[in-house]
Amino acid sequence: MAVGPSHLPLHILESMTENFSKDRILGSGSYGTVYLGEQEEGQKIALKILHDKTGHDDVQFEKEYYTLANLQHQNIVRLVGYCHETRREFLPYNETIVLAEVTKRALCFEFMENGSLSDYLFDFGLSRFFKEEKSHITNSPIGTLGYLPPEFINQNIISNKLDIFSLGVVIIRIMAGTEGYSKSAEMPPEQFTEIVHGNWRNRLQSAASGDLLESYSVQVKRCIEIALSCVVADRQKRPTIGAIVNMLSERETLENDQGELIDQMSTCVVNDTELIDVHPLQLHFSF
Repeated sequence: MAVGPSHLPLHILESMTENFSKDRILGSGSYGTVYLGEQEEGQKIALKILHDKTGHDDVQFEKEYYTLANLQHQNIVRLVGYCHETRREFLPYNETIVLAEVTKRALCFEFMENGSLSDYLFDFGLSRFFKEEKSHITNSPIGTLGYLPPEFINQNIISNKLDIFSLGVVIIRIMAGTEGYSKSAEMPPEQFTEIVHGNWRNRLQSAASGDLLESYSVQVKRCIEIALSCVVADRQKRPTIGAIVNMLSERETLENDQGELIDQMSTCVVNDTELIDVHPLQLHFSF
């Protein structure tokens, strides 16, 4: 029988993190700050201190805790303990600490040979976990609204396609800028693809020609198409992360020397009002 999460005294967590040293900070967001901790036997853990300003209360925390404690999946981090104490003089607010087990790459995505994720941490606020091929419904607001899909905004549904939607938003904003992203919802996908692709091609023509231009042009168009497929309203129609990797890996091989091209591209000037404001070579994916 597996041992469930337990209450951990604050002084133990302080010892694990060297009194919550700034050097131990892994990341910080609107919901809290995550620290790297290490137990005496060497096991690494992630500790999140929740900001009091988030408005969570004891009842909300208790519900969240039991939700996380009961959810198990091969691709999520395991909740191993919690601490709810008001003692720590150097912090001006009460705090809640959520402790999660961390594997060697638990705070990043790792692709296995089959293209799946071996380690997965979904962390908008508190980690939201869901079982394979199933979704999880939450009543608490999480994440940055502009990166969240319609099923979450309208129905509070979290599934494994939520991050796919967010990835699509990131790619579109890289490809077309913030203004361009807003325009993507105002026109058919084909029209948006042609506009963004055309802008990139015009910019590339000043630094490349022939086969090299065509190769980069193909990469640009493929990235746009992938991004648009990630942000479709129906989450079932969004691609899997494995499919996205495969599509990016199918790029044409660039046979020409790129060193000279990089120097030429650094001299390109783009007006801030244009759709695109990103160095084209940033679109070179090397999976």
